[in-house]
Amino acid sequence: MHILSLPPLEYLQAVVAAATLGSFSAAAERLGITHGAVSRRIAAVEHWAGRPLFMRHGRGVRPTLEGEQLVARIETAITMLEDGRPSRRGEGELPVIRVGVVASFARLWLIPNLPFLEGTPADLRVEPDVDDRLMTLSDARMAIRLGKGDWPGVVAEPLVTETLYPVAAPSLAGALGCSPSPERLLEHPLLHDASTIGWRHWLTGLSVDYALRPQDRILQGHDLALLAAAAGLGISLVRDPYGLAFSRSLGLVPVHEQRAVNPNRFHVVTRPGQRHPAMQRLITRFHQLFTPAPTVPEHSPV
Repeated sequence: MHILSLPPLEYLQAVVAAATLGSFSAAAERLGITHGAVSRRIAAVEHWAGRPLFMRHGRGVRPTLEGEQLVARIETAITMLEDGRPSRRGEGELPVIRVGVVASFARLWLIPNLPFLEGTPADLRVEPDVDDRLMTLSDARMAIRLGKGDWPGVVAEPLVTETLYPVAAPSLAGALGCSPSPERLLEHPLLHDASTIGWRHWLTGLSVDYALRPQDRILQGHDLALLAAAAGLGISLVRDPYGLAFSRSLGLVPVHEQRAVNPNRFHVVTRPGQRHPAMQRLITRFHQLFTPAPTVPEHSPV
């Protein structure tokens, strides 16, 4: 295929934006163009591809199977172009590592710990890429993702194991008392971090088969669930150590002695193969960040 027959790059970017954001209007806002311009660019790519790339879904759009495949290829190609660009760093400029994270990780861990992650003195620069999707990986791109670590085609290193237990605002915690029964807990709204997996897992330890109820809330981020608990909207699980410092800063109080290990873990996710030295330094620091400091044993006086 001759390169002149390919759609312009900005047309391909419109396809990726619409697939990522789920609507032409949102893609237009992201790209700084009109809704009509997005529609025309996507129509041109569909004409080039010889098939529809999107289907209507409620008030938005979602890619067809062929559309998903094309979007993945476009993202890979754009990543290769960006990473293959000749370096223009001058003497003393730092290598840049892009790190894909969800918003709560960026707020709770990445941004507050940037000085440590970038080194003292700084020997690399971290650029957060906040997105719920697993970004295209490369020599200069890695991700931190929560899950089982069984994503295909990548290397996933476990970063931290979390312990789950319920917390609430002091007034609600006082009313509940020490280690209340499951029935007492379920008299109050449960606050979920993105999904019901955590609460279902924790309640299983108390022989409770839980399903989402109308009074419960699903919030898109662990920090948001903890903020809702601090506002008195219900009971949240804290993920220790991930949300522990933030939970304490909000004054939240544990309301039950039951502890459960989170079935999902954060992983450092990279592409297979040799890593850039700057990326390896950054990964080492992520592991150090989540490694508990050793305790000093107390010595009895002689």
